[in-house]
Amino acid sequence: MDSVEIKLSSPAEARHLGIAVVHQDVQLFPHLDVARNVYVVRGHLPRRRWLKTVNWPEVEETVERQLRSLGISIPCDRLAGQLDAAEQKLLEIARVTMLRPRFLILDEPTASLEPQASRRILDLILALRSQGMGICFVSHRLQEVREVSDEILILRDGHLVARRNRSAPEIELAELMLGGRAMRHQNERRHVLSADRAPAVEISGLSLNDRDVISLTVRKGEIFGLTGLMGSGAERIVRWLGGDEPLQSLIRIDGKPARLKKPADAIRHGIGFVAEDRKRKGIVPRQSVAVNISLASLRDVGRAAGLVSWTRLGKRAEHYRSALGIQLSSVESPVVSLSGGNQQKVLIARCLASGAKILCLEEPTHGVDIGAKAVIHDLLRRFASSGGTIVVASSDVGELTELCDRIAIFRHGALVAVAATDATSGADVILAGVRDPESVVKQLMADELTSSSVAQN
Repeated sequence: MDSVEIKLSSPAEARHLGIAVVHQDVQLFPHLDVARNVYVVRGHLPRRRWLKTVNWPEVEETVERQLRSLGISIPCDRLAGQLDAAEQKLLEIARVTMLRPRFLILDEPTASLEPQASRRILDLILALRSQGMGICFVSHRLQEVREVSDEILILRDGHLVARRNRSAPEIELAELMLGGRAMRHQNERRHVLSADRAPAVEISGLSLNDRDVISLTVRKGEIFGLTGLMGSGAERIVRWLGGDEPLQSLIRIDGKPARLKKPADAIRHGIGFVAEDRKRKGIVPRQSVAVNISLASLRDVGRAAGLVSWTRLGKRAEHYRSALGIQLSSVESPVVSLSGGNQQKVLIARCLASGAKILCLEEPTHGVDIGAKAVIHDLLRRFASSGGTIVVASSDVGELTELCDRIAIFRHGALVAVAATDATSGADVILAGVRDPESVVKQLMADELTSSSVAQN
């Protein structure tokens, strides 16, 4: 730092040197208001001179002044848990800048945000940079990296492989990130399945907004995408199918009526669900990889009297470790020690171990690096090719155009189009997944309308 090599032994030492970090996962107190969440970073609260009670008006005034200086308009009395994802990230940045850091590290600050929300974060980053603050912006959204960076460092497998400036083409950056793993399967194109395939999932009479009725059919062996801008309701479809939210109406699975009220119902009907928030709704952090893989099907590795056979548990974990390419030192390692991409593979392994014939995934590559994203896509393609069915909700439309046979597009709770698509190939596919999804959605809708018009004529 300041041209002097330093070694940091603790977060406190880094803070003392003026280094602040905003982590990828939100680290707020959801039941406390904005003022308390921001001021807590100072480590002490102001006291009234005589009564020695906390001077809350001073706390709120200080935080309001800080938010105004950053151009953030969030009332100090709102609970942090009531804020949307972009507001929470802005709040975390406001909190660390209370310490007046010289250097700020931002780990994937826009990973789960749609373009308009990401824009607010990027504008704040640019403003802080203009004030002289040094910033390290960690992201696999290459378009954003090029916009805010002066110098770009490309890391692969924990090693620095290249340095480039902001004018480097995105295609070059993507290829450097991939290295020798040049996405062999990206040269394959998914074919659009014929309509005579038997239905795997049939949804009818379902409503996301109490006004528009949705009907969808997903065929066996199909990878079916759901997308739309934030709040469109697309993600609720996979939550319903996975039992994460109770589904009030009947649907049909493999031609038979099914009622899905809870995760156990979904598992019983052969549905595996992977939520976007894998830390809260997926993994059991301190348990081993082996335990996490078998959580949905412990009976299959059990012995008499309801006891678990640790030998069977370990053998099953080793099988999926090999089959899915899970990178770890031991299946007995706590799952929290794995990278985000490998944690996601563990959750997919859990679904497969439970005998799932239908996989329902919400933002399947959220927070994983570009190489892990490709491996996860390959796993999903293989599952579909073997006769499995996949329903995937994602705000990353480029990812869906690469992965899916068809994409259902939602807006304000209404189904506005179902577009057939095949994959493109090479690094361009990856770049499509980090660009503004709105333009892709519009193009898909335009293509669908054009196709319909041609068919009618």
